[in-house]
Amino acid sequence: MPEPLDPSRRRPSLAPLLLPLLVLLAAGAGIFWLGSWARTTVVVLVRHAEPRASSGGDPDLSVAGERRVAALGSFLADLFVAGKVDHLYAADTRRAQQTAAPIANQFGLPINLLASSDWPTLAGRIKSDHRGQTVVVVGYASTLPIVLEQLTDTKADVGEDEFGSVFVVVLPSPGQPRVLRLHYRAPDVQNEASTKN
Repeated sequence: MPEPLDPSRRRPSLAPLLLPLLVLLAAGAGIFWLGSWARTTVVVLVRHAEPRASSGGDPDLSVAGERRVAALGSFLADLFVAGKVDHLYAADTRRAQQTAAPIANQFGLPINLLASSDWPTLAGRIKSDHRGQTVVVVGYASTLPIVLEQLTDTKADVGEDEFGSVFVVVLPSPGQPRVLRLHYRAPDVQNEASTKN
């Protein structure tokens, strides 16, 4: 026969355990939110290499341009310690796509083409869709300074003959954007010949 319930004996209360459990859950949620918010985005803006002289509107790269872009994939791989690029954008012209090709090959990425109507919204898309990632954009002397200014409020000019211009934009969250301007060049054909002898 079961014992009659004694009103003086109570079940143990779980209330003292709930408060520490709620504090732990809130702390975990806060750490998760902070980790997803505090990420650094890196954007590399690359000007297309030298095009062929052409009377048409969409020339291929010249021989000098082809030599220059041959060094671009390894230049970017050396630039990043992690050796990783997450997304690759290029203008929808042959010279931009041919400049982006070695990057696509180096990092195993598709080339996402940008029409002329895409450039005004590209900086906003990078900030919202690619937070915490590394993005490379291949464009023109006219479009890259606009994207740079939208990302960082930094003004820069790219001369018509500056085909090796590269801007590395670091967007920490939180923190102020940083810009580094670099130049890459084609391998020196004369030095390559002398090292082979």
